[in-house]
Amino acid sequence: MTIRSTLNKSLILPIFSLVLVAVALVAIFTHETGNAQLERRINDLAEGSAVLFEELLWQTDHETIEVLLDRYVSLGAVTAAQITASSPRFDLQVGERTADDDSVYRHSRTLLHREADSIQQLGTLTLEMSREGVWQTVRVHVLQALVVATLAVIATTIIIQHLLYTRLIDPVLRICKGLDKWEGDWHDFRIDLGRGKSSDAGEENELDRLVSSIHGMRDHILEADSIIESKEKRLLSAARIAGIGYASFEFDSGQIIECDENFAGIFDLTVDEMLQLSIRDDILRKRLHAEDVEQGVEIRRQLQQGNATEGVFRISSDAGEYRYIRQLFEVSPVEEGPSFVVRTVAQDVTELSRLQATLVHAQKVKAIGNLTGGVAHDFNNILAVIAGNLELLDELMDDASARQYVATSQHAVELGAELTHQLLAFARKQPLRPEILDLSRMLRDSLSLLRTSVGESVDLEVIADGGLWLTEVDKTQLEAAVLNLVINARDAMPDGGKLTIEVGNARLDRDYAERHEEVQPGQYVCIAITDTGCGMSASMISQALEPFFSTKDVGKGTGLGLPMAFGFVKQSAGHLKIYSEVDRGTTVKLYLPRIHARQEVVRASYAGPSTARFNGLQVFLVEDNEDLRKTITMQLEQMGAIVHSASEGHEVLDMARGIALIDLILCDVILPHGMKGPEVVSGLQKFYPAATVIYMSGYTENAIIHQGRLDEGVIMLQKPFSRQDLIAAFASASESADPEADT
Repeated sequence: MTIRSTLNKSLILPIFSLVLVAVALVAIFTHETGNAQLERRINDLAEGSAVLFEELLWQTDHETIEVLLDRYVSLGAVTAAQITASSPRFDLQVGERTADDDSVYRHSRTLLHREADSIQQLGTLTLEMSREGVWQTVRVHVLQALVVATLAVIATTIIIQHLLYTRLIDPVLRICKGLDKWEGDWHDFRIDLGRGKSSDAGEENELDRLVSSIHGMRDHILEADSIIESKEKRLLSAARIAGIGYASFEFDSGQIIECDENFAGIFDLTVDEMLQLSIRDDILRKRLHAEDVEQGVEIRRQLQQGNATEGVFRISSDAGEYRYIRQLFEVSPVEEGPSFVVRTVAQDVTELSRLQATLVHAQKVKAIGNLTGGVAHDFNNILAVIAGNLELLDELMDDASARQYVATSQHAVELGAELTHQLLAFARKQPLRPEILDLSRMLRDSLSLLRTSVGESVDLEVIADGGLWLTEVDKTQLEAAVLNLVINARDAMPDGGKLTIEVGNARLDRDYAERHEEVQPGQYVCIAITDTGCGMSASMISQALEPFFSTKDVGKGTGLGLPMAFGFVKQSAGHLKIYSEVDRGTTVKLYLPRIHARQEVVRASYAGPSTARFNGLQVFLVEDNEDLRKTITMQLEQMGAIVHSASEGHEVLDMARGIALIDLILCDVILPHGMKGPEVVSGLQKFYPAATVIYMSGYTENAIIHQGRLDEGVIMLQKPFSRQDLIAAFASASESADPEADT
């Protein structure tokens, strides 16, 4: 129903009511006025003719009276007239009288005769007039009033409708039309009331104010939408940057109901592809890591109980690579039916998990380093005692078979020492003595040893680029690392194969450095060791650098070769990278920082030193382990040295005041009671400034090693050491102090 129809219906009742009221008022007015006029006319007629009738009645002229009354009736002045007299008796009635007093008007006039001072009643004049004429007049006037009122009402209604339509209905319809045309874009929303350009702004009415209010609401909505849109964009941008996606799924079937692009992108799918899947059947059952299934069962149990929960899952990609996905689950609060909907947000936390794994690895390295340091000091002291006593025992024995037992024991000591050194290397706590090296020359010098190590079934090839840069690295440790990697490669090719060692210049850019921990972009010299062996899977590669992890059979490897190489390279500010495929082979690359030097510096070696130089040598031995102190004392005395020994720093300084000359200070790095080796040596050098200094250590901490390097000019023996090691160290220290001395 239109507003015009509603308005017309609303006007019918009041308009007809007004017409009826107007007609009723006209009828009442006409009736009252007609009756008043009728009564006044009859009264005037009675009063005006009373004198005549009094005279005629006194004269008893009854005929004239009758004629006059007939004339009144015939002329329609009255409908009935009557004169009565008592003396002489006379009663004349003209016209027809009615018994209904309401339909006629009667007026009686007493007729009198006045003579002198007396008055005589002659009779009574009664005039009667019907009220029908009044009602006839009322009907005519009512009809006229009805016609006029109807015409007036029609005209008024038309005028009212026109005014209402132009002033109210049309503007309202324009408002409705403007609202109906709104298609969701408030920017294009505008209501035009059709005001002409000539309309006066001062004529603004309630509709104009209504439209102005609607436009104001539009502006506020646009402003709010702009704020919401801006916040939504920032929120979506933050979610996209953080890799957070949203989805909901039906619990029983796992059918995904909705998801956004971020959620689909986590699984390398589009939104349309994602909506075709079941999160239970197509993702969890097919892509979930087997070790995370139990976690998924627990999360399902929590959701069945209506609890919010979360978990971190390993989900495989199409390429088989597992990514860590953190998901938070919440049961939708209002759901109908036997099942319910679960809402979830997901975030790819692979990088975070890798960082956590890196942190765990670093903590593991630190823990191993702390453990190794504590064990190395005591264990190497024990090995040193055993090694020293075996050397002493070997010199006292003449039986060849007994000497074989000693040799076997010495070999076991060497293996134990090597194990400790490898652990220290992995923990990046071994003392390094870097040299400026040409790695191609180093590999050529080591080639014969490497060929012997791989055997005849392996084809070994060494390739070196021209214009190779120099690097500064501990030669001995690098040779050990390369040898370990070569042996690993040999073991990966039990049926033979090809082993290639390439050395060349390399650059690691910023992008590569950002994707690998502890890597600085820059120039490196790279040694790549490639075999054609059995290769490793991705999971094996992730564990290959862990200490004691080995793919070899029990008893055929310690699992410290790669970890030692990794620790050594990291301690040398380098980088180690493993590339491998199952049944395709493995490549291990060692990146060592380039040093800008003109040529390599080869450290002098001291071959064939003898014990003669120890004959009569004054030695101050500082060692806290009593057994080791006794063993080293016996070795030195057997070589002809005079030994003064002490167990800790304060005792040393007290003894030094009574000893005139010391040629060699042989001091342990780690000592008890707060004074470490360098402090003790510093105190002794005040008494013996010309004495040669050699440190001994099973674990040095940072006493004489800084940033993984021995302090300049420091000579140190790693426990356990042999007599020949001691002689060589003394020769080296002596030559460093006096380059022209005879070696």
